[in-house]
Amino acid sequence: MSDQLTVVAHLRALNGQIEETKTFLLGLIAPTRAEPGVLEYWLHQDNEDPAEFTYYENWKNRAEWDKHMELPHLKKFAEVRDKVFEVQKIRLMTMISDSASKR
Repeated sequence: MSDQLTVVAHLRALNGQIEETKTFLLGLIAPTRAEPGVLEYWLHQDNEDPAEFTYYENWKNRAEWDKHMELPHLKKFAEVRDKVFEVQKIRLMTMISDSASKR
């Protein structure tokens, strides 16, 4: 079994603040992708409900994700969260299959 951690985070823009939420969440991508422990970091917006956003992330291991959660751009996430969006659910998962790169 791999130490790799997959995170799926579902978020929802509050009070019609879709563009503000989208702009803020997109701003997390570059600094997060620059972190040494991240393997993949993708943001999605629901096609039928544009207020719904989902991050799909893969990390080398849980310790790297824990470090990520303490960085300044994620501290800002915590500050902004209650003003423009809410966290619906965050799932932490362990990959049990081989990665697609091993095909």
